Amino acid sequence: MKLSARRIALEVLYKIEVKGAYSRIALDSALSTHELSKEDRALVTELVYGVIRRLNTLDWVLNSYSFNRKIEEFSPYVRNILRLGAYQLMYLDRIPPYAAINESVEMSKEFEHSGVVSIVNAVLRAVSDNVKDIIYPDPQKNLSYYLSIKYSHPQWLITRWLSRLGEKETIQLCEVNNQASPLTIRTNTLKTVREELIRILEEEDLRVEESLVAPEGLKIRDFVSLTQLESFRNGLFTVQGESSQLISYILTPQAGETVLDACAAPGGKTTHMAELMRNTGSIIALDIRKPRLEMIRENCVRLGVTNVKVEFLDATKASSLYSKKVDRCLVDAPCSSLGIIQSQPEVRWKRDYKETLVKMPQLQSAILDDVCQCVKPKGVLVYAVCSLEPEEGEKVIEKFLKERPLFHLESIKPYLPGSEEELVDENGFLKIYPHRHHMDGMFACRMVRM
Repeated sequence: MKLSARRIALEVLYKIEVKGAYSRIALDSALSTHELSKEDRALVTELVYGVIRRLNTLDWVLNSYSFNRKIEEFSPYVRNILRLGAYQLMYLDRIPPYAAINESVEMSKEFEHSGVVSIVNAVLRAVSDNVKDIIYPDPQKNLSYYLSIKYSHPQWLITRWLSRLGEKETIQLCEVNNQASPLTIRTNTLKTVREELIRILEEEDLRVEESLVAPEGLKIRDFVSLTQLESFRNGLFTVQGESSQLISYILTPQAGETVLDACAAPGGKTTHMAELMRNTGSIIALDIRKPRLEMIRENCVRLGVTNVKVEFLDATKASSLYSKKVDRCLVDAPCSSLGIIQSQPEVRWKRDYKETLVKMPQLQSAILDDVCQCVKPKGVLVYAVCSLEPEEGEKVIEKFLKERPLFHLESIKPYLPGSEEELVDENGFLKIYPHRHHMDGMFACRMVRM
């Protein structure tokens, strides 16, 4: 049976909420499984990402008109049917209200009895009737709560950003996180150059824009599916954000060297380093998750990378095998990922205060403390996290440098490929904020062993 765009979006949302699937993976799987027009593919994508981004706002509004039955009390399918309907009514002007409501009611018949179906109908009609008169929490009484509902972010995170960034920048950051962004890719310089890749992608009917900060970076739009592109299958590019592409330049791996990538999966930075090294020397790519190791291998094969050794090993035990054996080491550490909410919108709902500010820094410090022992004298150690939180960035480094006096900081400024001085703070750290720099958030630093 052929499913509608809204029904497919419902299944994707169910997998994300109930089964913990990643939005991009679940969405790509659905779009590759079902034969859809370009317009329907765009609608599925808009609905999935829109609901995830606006979850707090949607649930607040639905609870305001749900006749004393909270959104959490409905089954996962009905809950997401209500969210899909409300999202269309509140944010998609091109969809007539009757269409959004009727489709939602019809979908609910598949999962619930007539009483619940009637509630779905009544709630969405109430939302439609009041969509221009929604009352949000009073910002004068509780600013962080108001912003968390109006701009759909966890209140604990809003509170932190307000204390560091102030109200204006916090709103700007939230607004950026709630916007769709083009997909950024990296040219595989082992097989082509950026100018040639642009020509090939335009022949495949994509809109292409050069990155202004990453020499191999391109932003692409209007593609149906990456895996259907011949250029992708031929390994001419890989998906990687602009800020992530800068990390390999900060490490500056040289031809013939031995490099350790301590937390390598899925291999974006690993393969970038291989390209910069022109497939010479050796890159040891570690990860503790076996399925993700296979992703590194697959990426290497597709891109034609041959100097990577993939190894199943906990990064906190790397020194047992590689003590003082590597010229350079990258610790792209596990982190909260709160800097990449724009491209992975569900991240905001999967993190809590304790995990972000207590557990993650402990793990990050443990990894750094072990892998630093793998670096040869005069070797380079780069630490990076896609987080905006100081506990995962500068505080981890302050602790490390205090306990490991053999290492000293170097400013990253000389190693960036462009003259992007505003990306570097007074300590020489890479500090990227999405609302200031228009790319994924990132912290990184470069250290040298004496």
